[in-house]
Amino acid sequence: MSADLVIRNARVVRHDGEFHGGVAVKDGKIVLTGADSALPKGHREIDAGGRVLMPGVIDPHCHLGVKYPYAEDMRTETAAAASGGVTTALLYIRNLKPSYLPFYEERKALGEENSIIDFGFHFGIQREEHIAEIPEIAAKTGVRSFKCYFGYEPDNPIGIVPATDGWVYAAMRILSKIPGALINVHCENTQIASWMKNEIKATGRQDLGAYTESRPAFCEVETIRRMIFLAERTGCSLHLVHTSVGMGPVLAAEAQARGVHVTVETCQHYLTRTAYDSDLDMRAKISPPLRDKEEQEGLWRGVMNGSVYSLGTDHVPFFPKKLEDLWSELPGVVSFPWELSLMLHFGVHQRGLPLSRLVQLNSANPARRFGLWPRKGNIEVGFDADLVLVDLDEERTVHHTGKGTCIYEGWKLKGWPVLTVSRGAVVYENGEIDESLFGRGRCLSRPS
Repeated sequence: MSADLVIRNARVVRHDGEFHGGVAVKDGKIVLTGADSALPKGHREIDAGGRVLMPGVIDPHCHLGVKYPYAEDMRTETAAAASGGVTTALLYIRNLKPSYLPFYEERKALGEENSIIDFGFHFGIQREEHIAEIPEIAAKTGVRSFKCYFGYEPDNPIGIVPATDGWVYAAMRILSKIPGALINVHCENTQIASWMKNEIKATGRQDLGAYTESRPAFCEVETIRRMIFLAERTGCSLHLVHTSVGMGPVLAAEAQARGVHVTVETCQHYLTRTAYDSDLDMRAKISPPLRDKEEQEGLWRGVMNGSVYSLGTDHVPFFPKKLEDLWSELPGVVSFPWELSLMLHFGVHQRGLPLSRLVQLNSANPARRFGLWPRKGNIEVGFDADLVLVDLDEERTVHHTGKGTCIYEGWKLKGWPVLTVSRGAVVYENGEIDESLFGRGRCLSRPS
């Protein structure tokens, strides 16, 4: 057997263990794994030099085409993702029109014309018509993951239509009957946050902590409890996105013990930044907000003990922030190029997070949760050859030159991706993106 690509002499890390050796790739798929001596010759051979080879990162949470043109974002931001070891990006995407079907066809086509990595969709419920359309959407697009947003007032600067409990309950009843379907919820009590915002805004405060205190942790905890109750009532599978509070993983674990299918995602910024870091200002406004050290430590406990299920960046490239008014500033930051390095530095090096656990969080678990397993998320025969080669000892300083707001500028991180392979093609190497490969990404949200 001959192979298109062979990577040898690697520390191959999967979600269930590791071995020394490598992989052989043909036609975009992994055709053999094992010891170096067992691997065939390849058209291209790469000596990993003992560095870590992991499944490519699946980032299940990003927002593209919100302020910049969608086609442009699918080029610039998937390139940024590939430089960070991301081989699959799943977009939370919103449509204000009555039907998602034409929207899906348009976004799928534009994405495939521009993306350098594979991508897929979660659809935001923004109208009552979207709820009734769920069975047809699932059948005709393959999208089975839907999102409801709390915490946004009707006049929010992003234009998100906030959900009601009625929307959530109605969607859950439908989704519970569709195999593999789930609801994602942004958990914050909208009414309490609105009331408290008006109180704190009246004081004239413009510091980042004021934003956090205007929507305190208990607002998120309350809504998590409410969503778990509704999921238990309906039998719907529930995913708690961008969880910023330490009680989130605790409540999910308790519910799982009762048989509720609920999982928790958190983001790198909640694990590495707080609202009271002295170098941060309204540029670091994120929704939900950065919290304090106590909440951060609670999330790390969940990461280490398994009650946090997956990681996502919530990457959103907004225009440069105006820095004029905290309360009207757009919330959101970018993280694609550093998401893996942040976890290697703060998780693996500083806290002893096992690499196999990181692979669970970054690859295997999101693949399982969003219907990509057994195609994505593992280094095994038959899986797509989505791989990232990591130098655990390389130190680099974060320098952001792209779109959006970076809250890690100047940080020196230890552990970086040095090579990214997407479906067998080397898309990132020697610090450069292969620009000839734009448009090779494929939409994974397809009718089954």
